[in-house]
Amino acid sequence: MTDRPGGGISHLDIETIDQDGVVVMVVSGDIDITNVNQARVAVEEQMNHHPEGIVVCLAVGFFASTGLSLLAEANQRARLAGIRFAVVAPGRATRRALEATGLDQVLPLHETVPHAVEALRTSTTAEPTTL
Repeated sequence: MTDRPGGGISHLDIETIDQDGVVVMVVSGDIDITNVNQARVAVEEQMNHHPEGIVVCLAVGFFASTGLSLLAEANQRARLAGIRFAVVAPGRATRRALEATGLDQVLPLHETVPHAVEALRTSTTAEPTTL
């Protein structure tokens, strides 16, 4: 939890689950400039363990442009490290933000965590998919 400008509070929780070599990171709360570094550090920490794949599930209420940048950077770092990467964007607002910026054409997007995990396990590269 971090203080928001103007006195508000920005909540960010990250739950990490290892599903036999594929790390699922469920991000809930809000992602904004006040806490994006917390999310960035959490993703980098998982990448340092060199899992087979990483799935970021965005169960967020607010998703600022800093979160979009975080996902683009994480995807690029994962590819360079040979780690499969996917994003689950179940919320309509989050999907719209990804679509409006064109990131839906770059990031492998999935509607559910099981679908994303299976896609990472069965392909040699995680190709972008359309929701």
